[in-house]
Amino acid sequence: MHMKPLYPEYGTDATGANTYANVIAAAARECHNIELICTTNDAIVSLDGGTSDNIYVVAGTTPKTLTGVCIPKGAVIQGKNATTDSNYANLRIHIW
Repeated sequence: MHMKPLYPEYGTDATGANTYANVIAAAARECHNIELICTTNDAIVSLDGGTSDNIYVVAGTTPKTLTGVCIPKGAVIQGKNATTDSNYANLRIHIW
């Protein structure tokens, strides 16, 4: 049986805001791993279109990798500033 490879999906947001903005518009399939990093100022990431604050990302550290999470097909992954008016820079997210 030949299986189609499952490539990671990637999204980035150059400059944060106080409200959620799309980083990955919609996952094409269910994913169970996520890697997050931002360069300046902390961020909060939502895996359910801004309904919940799911992951806190500390800026300037090594990438945060979480395994065993369930990111449903069609999920909208968004980011916002962790601190009001303290815009993060270069929030990058990989899912697979």
